[in-house]
Amino acid sequence: NLADAITAAKRIGYPVVVKPLDGNHGRGVCINLADEGEVEEFFQVAMDESRNGVVVVESFITGKDYRILVVNNEVVSVAERVPAHVIGDGVHTIEQLIEITNADPRRGVGHEKILTRISIDGQTHETLERAGCKLDDIPDEGAFVQLKQTGNMSTGGTSIDRTDDIHPDNAQIARQAAMVVGLDVAGIDFIAHDIAQSVRQTGGAIVE
Repeated sequence: NLADAITAAKRIGYPVVVKPLDGNHGRGVCINLADEGEVEEFFQVAMDESRNGVVVVESFITGKDYRILVVNNEVVSVAERVPAHVIGDGVHTIEQLIEITNADPRRGVGHEKILTRISIDGQTHETLERAGCKLDDIPDEGAFVQLKQTGNMSTGGTSIDRTDDIHPDNAQIARQAAMVVGLDVAGIDFIAHDIAQSVRQTGGAIVE
């Protein structure tokens, strides 16, 4: 319940992540919550996406989002997952840039195409607000404007192949994680500043 979540957040230390235990596609994942008020505000968002009514509170780790695929104890692919975003051109508003991005024929609804259209929802407004932006702002040319908190493809994110870049330490950690849970095929979600550098030196964590 909410009281337990607040207690857990205080014990862990802010900022924290609140997310459904059994959710998927990044729905209900609320990150970088800075205080008790934000936990109260977003707790129900996570709860609404939990099939079994269980919410998890975790420490918030800064860094880039990577998905490491381990098959038969071998790392076969690494993808850097970039949150839904637009790049400013100095002419169009953020909302117009979203429309332009969504016009890409590779983008569709849900998983019907290789990429997903970017929806404007509460998470979009929250992400922009934290960055001091609004939908009718005109970002400078080349400015990166993040629109979602997580890099899930299902919310309009994109991915970059980083398979050849992973540091041996990070590959070993991913293999060990798959072995611990006894999976022949496992997708390990990894937060790190740069997958090419050892998290033992730069910091990072497995988040799922």
